[in-house]
Amino acid sequence: MLVILAHPDDESFGIGGSIAKYAAEGVEVHIAIATDGAAGSVAEGHDADREKLAEVRAVELEKAVEILGGQLHTLGYRDSGMKGDEANKHPDAFINADEFEAIGRIVKLIRDVQPHVVVTHDETGGYFHPDHIQCWKVTTPAFHAAGDEFQFVEAGGPWMPDRLYYTVRPKRWIKYFTTLMRLTGKDPTAMGRNKDINMTILGQEDEDIHLEIDYRPYWDVKRLASAEHASQGGGTSFFRFLPAFLQKRWFGVDHFQQSHPAVPKGYKDTDLFPF
Repeated sequence: MLVILAHPDDESFGIGGSIAKYAAEGVEVHIAIATDGAAGSVAEGHDADREKLAEVRAVELEKAVEILGGQLHTLGYRDSGMKGDEANKHPDAFINADEFEAIGRIVKLIRDVQPHVVVTHDETGGYFHPDHIQCWKVTTPAFHAAGDEFQFVEAGGPWMPDRLYYTVRPKRWIKYFTTLMRLTGKDPTAMGRNKDINMTILGQEDEDIHLEIDYRPYWDVKRLASAEHASQGGGTSFFRFLPAFLQKRWFGVDHFQQSHPAVPKGYKDTDLFPF
């Protein structure tokens, strides 16, 4: 299993529960992180980390991946920041990378690792983060090119994985979240550091969500891995006011969309490895 995500902490804050589940069940899990996280926000009490944020987040990432049970790979790009950030202009930012070169890096990684399953962000990046979208943009063609012996010949012999999945969030959950935000005095249309995340437009309809992975037995593993990302808040949930047992009961599920092979609307499964 090869998971290709944008930032240090995406592996834990996002589908860390599913990663821990499959690793514990004996799946060889590889986690590739595209950027260094240098443009990320800094949690309260970590102001001193700002000047060396990439180094701090690299250490956090290594510890988190070890807890999850994965093997770490890094693609070496710079964090692009949210849309409109000054970091967007940096020449080494992931969004400014040569797409052909970036696809080639991922093709080589796929051929080296030889995964049966590849997972990455969906086309919205979850919340329209430019790096998340870029990850989807280059991983999808790399997935298909990896099995073509005539493409990227220098990257090694062809390897075609069986499945390509995107991480997604259910729109029904988003509606629930935004209602609670309004009840607690928050504006769901202006979230995030730059107030530029509109929660009301996020999420996928149920018919476009093909898999639900129950990771509740690995809830504590995800929590411990997330806590290693202290510079980013340690994965503290908006719903921290809820008792832990309710958080686990209600939110201990990861959601995925199957991109390859194509499936009909309404298709449902509960395993990333149905073969």
